[in-house]
Amino acid sequence: ANGICFPWGLTGQISFADIAAAGSPPAQWDALPTASKWQIFLFIGLLEFWGEGAAKCETPHYTKGGKPGYFPPFDSLRETIGHPTLDLFDPFGLTKKLSPERKEKALLAEINNGRLAMLG
Repeated sequence: ANGICFPWGLTGQISFADIAAAGSPPAQWDALPTASKWQIFLFIGLLEFWGEGAAKCETPHYTKGGKPGYFPPFDSLRETIGHPTLDLFDPFGLTKKLSPERKEKALLAEINNGRLAMLG
């Protein structure tokens, strides 16, 4: 929609520029090849499957008293396949070493930034 796209090709014949030139976002979606749409749906489905039914989920589901917004880490997947998968939140583990006071201060700063952004 804004003309910004990756410089390489999406498939052999279709480039990201071709999709971007289709116009509005719904027109861009229609211009995507069917295989690309399925790839998006399957990736979202895998994330949903992992988030809703992770075998080693240490916290209850958010509808059963768990923490809203929590997504289980990929630790068990990392152990199973041996691939260095990155977690969705804090993929490099930067916040794991922070003290609770520092986390509280960062959370307050994030909330204040969100409030400021809502003002316009």
